[in-house]
Amino acid sequence: MFHSGTVGRAVSTTPPRSNGRWLRAGTAALLLGLAALAAVRLWPEGFSEPQVRAPLDPACDLQRGPCTGTLPQGRRIELLVQPRPIPLLQPLELEVRLTGIDASRVEVDFSGVDMYMGYNRPTLQRGADGVYRGRTILPVCVRHRMRWEATVLAAGTGSGGYAAPFRFGTHR
Repeated sequence: MFHSGTVGRAVSTTPPRSNGRWLRAGTAALLLGLAALAAVRLWPEGFSEPQVRAPLDPACDLQRGPCTGTLPQGRRIELLVQPRPIPLLQPLELEVRLTGIDASRVEVDFSGVDMYMGYNRPTLQRGADGVYRGRTILPVCVRHRMRWEATVLAAGTGSGGYAAPFRFGTHR
């Protein structure tokens, strides 16, 4: 005959001990989540979505010379990248000239058109002549040919932001 019950087994009446691992893991996860949220909200610092964007001019190629993005009300953003042809893994000199835009900050965001190539957004410094200058290096790609988009971002003083995209290709 079958008998069910706890005969022969010791039954504990004390609750299981809680170790601090779960508490520490939960706290760490919460802090990591808050840090990630702050990074998404604040990075890149100082730039919100531009209010005015120049259309992409498919005829312009930074490999041949400077390109100009035309915005409403006679505003213009011109980008020059040197040396040419634009090399990979070598310093690039960047120049941005603004017409009709009073900018508090200018950056150039380099991104791969067909492949993510990492974050590459140098901040340019305004010279005494009003031209913004800076330097960057483009990473090498696993592809033989790579299409890039360089978007000039100009944070206007009190009037929102401006953006002008420019395309070019590189090969190794």
